[in-house]
Amino acid sequence: MIVDTHAHTYFPGLGERQEEILANMRDAGVSAAIQIGTSVETSRQSLDLAKRYGNFFATVGWHPCDCQHVQDIEAAMRAIKILLQTEPEKIVGIGETGLDYHYDTTGRHEKIRQREFFARHADLAGRYDLPLVIHTRDAWDDMITCIRDFPVRRAIMHSYSDDWEAAQQLLAISDEIYFSFSGMLTYRKNDTLRNVASRLPIDRILVETDAPFLSPEPFRGRQNEPAFVRHTLSVLQHIRPEPPEAVEQAVYDNSIRCFRLAK
Repeated sequence: MIVDTHAHTYFPGLGERQEEILANMRDAGVSAAIQIGTSVETSRQSLDLAKRYGNFFATVGWHPCDCQHVQDIEAAMRAIKILLQTEPEKIVGIGETGLDYHYDTTGRHEKIRQREFFARHADLAGRYDLPLVIHTRDAWDDMITCIRDFPVRRAIMHSYSDDWEAAQQLLAISDEIYFSFSGMLTYRKNDTLRNVASRLPIDRILVETDAPFLSPEPFRGRQNEPAFVRHTLSVLQHIRPEPPEAVEQAVYDNSIRCFRLAK
């Protein structure tokens, strides 16, 4: 069995296909999917899916690209806290939050706001004893500083794409930081990422789809969905030194332990 630790099946194209998505998950041996919130609206959608389907769980939070233009940070975080307090049994994480400097429109003000939101999310994760789902893109130096300064203990580096040196920095910070690999691990030219995945401690690895994005080989160009996480796991099994069945069991156990899911 395997868990898709990061999906957004409320997105258009997937939102109206939940029963089919769940059937495909069963066929692929995917036991659960974590629905990730990126704003108050999508956090509610994630939670609604988790309440409707036993195979789904939810996180709540603000994506860095969604939060950077929010004017009232207090109101934005208060809305997230209300969700946490009303349905705590189905919420298994905080985020996704983080830093994203990829776009040319991300100026100094936007970067400051992203860091402010990250600090609030990290505090919330600590208060509620939940893992922090971290998104980072083109922002590594600031990201590692934030992780150290706030500080972050239990976290998931969503769709990890940095190098081995960056991974070593994270490994030195906490033994509860997990590295989640998406379909990017399957891309033919991504030997650098496969090198990282092959060297990490096996008890720190997760897999995800980021559905509907980042479809693995051989589904690139198609909308991603939780069942496709099996293809990312297959690549991981191929590059790891452990037997394939041991890799699958370890990654499943990691998912259960990280999000504290009931087996």
